[in-house]
Parts: sequence; structure tokens; C-alpha cells
Amino acid sequence: MSRILVVEDSLDIAEGLQRSLEYDGYTVSLATKAAHALAVATSDKPELIVLDLGLPDKDGYEVLRELRERGVMTPVLILSARREEADKLQGFRLGADDYVTKPFSILELMARISALLRRANPAPAPAPAPGSAAAVAASAAAEAAPRPGPLSDEALRERYSLTARQIEVVRLLAEGCSNAEIATRLEMSYYTARNHTEQVLGKLGVSSRAAVGALLYAQG
Repeated sequence: MSRILVVEDSLDIAEGLQRSLEYDGYTVSLATKAAHALAVATSDKPELIVLDLGLPDKDGYEVLRELRERGVMTPVLILSARREEADKLQGFRLGADDYVTKPFSILELMARISALLRRANPAPAPAPAPGSAAAVAASAAAEAAPRPGPLSDEALRERYSLTARQIEVVRLLAEGCSNAEIATRLEMSYYTARNHTEQVLGKLGVSSRAAVGALLYAQG
């Protein structure tokens, strides 16, 4: 899963974000000072940085400027209490990819993080040209491969005692949806989605969200 660096001098906020992100399957590093953030961003190469501007040793804008000068093009989401338009424009001019103001909605923040990470993923390899040897081989393999369908709603109810709502959550987890995306799709709070996910993983007997899709299709 994606690695995220949270740069935030408030431990309450930083640890709260860490818990929510790790529950969604992300690997999270914390930094409370600019110097530490720059070191981690350079050495660990996270796939996303959540950056507070009010750091004790250096302004967050300077951190962003230095990252870009060092050639670190990791997507950066600024999370700050500075709400003026000029502040946001300054962040985007320096290379920020998104800007969320405090106080913030955890649901919105998680959805924006998920969207940034999707955009940052490399594009899939191009399909082989029609009629080429590679295309013919791929088509033959696809025809020969078994096509198991997903477990039906009835099977999920009978085998795992899932409720109708939990079945909806299972199918969204199999699509790779985060808790924030599940909350949006099913019109519930982020924390309710998180609780449903936890219950579903327990009933299915799997330890990770990634295993849900495999279980759903392997036993179809």
C-alpha cells in the first residue's frame, strides 16, 4: 500500500491522521519539524506528503520550496489553518497539488488523499497492437483462462453471516475503495464506514482489505 508522510507539529492531529490512514491500509511516517520532514521525504520517498505550514523550525512553504528544488516531485497536500486565498495561491505556485484548510472533514481529507494517489499512479502498459503476436497470445490466454464469478449475495449471507449493508461494503472493498470512498458511495459517515469495514474483515476472516477481492473471486 502507499507510503504517506504526515508533517504536522500538533501530535493530536498527526496521530489522529496516522490512525485513520493506517486503518485504510496506508503506511504512515510522522514528522513534527521541517528538518525531519525533509530528511524523510528525501530518504524514504513516500508517495504522498501531507504538509502543515505552521512548523516550529521552518515555514511549510519553505519545506515545499526546498523539496521541489531538490527534485522531489512527490504529490503534496497542504493541511493548514491559513484560509486566505493568497495563502492557497502561494502553495500552488510553489508546487502543492492540493490544499485543505483546518478545521477539516476527515471524510473529505481521506477522499482527496485517495484521489491524489490515484492520479500519481503510473499509467498501465499499452495494449499490444491488434493482430500482433503479443495480442494473439494474450487473446488465447484469456480464452483459456477460467472465469470464476464473484460470490453471490446469498453465498456471502450463508457462508459469512453478512448483512445486506456489509455485502455492499464487501463489494466496494473488492473494487479497492477506501473508507472515505465507501462512506461517499453508501452515504454514511467515515467512522461508520470504518466500523463496517472492521466488522466485514472479521467475519470474512481476513487480515487486510486487499484480501477481500481475492476471497470474493477465488471462491466464486
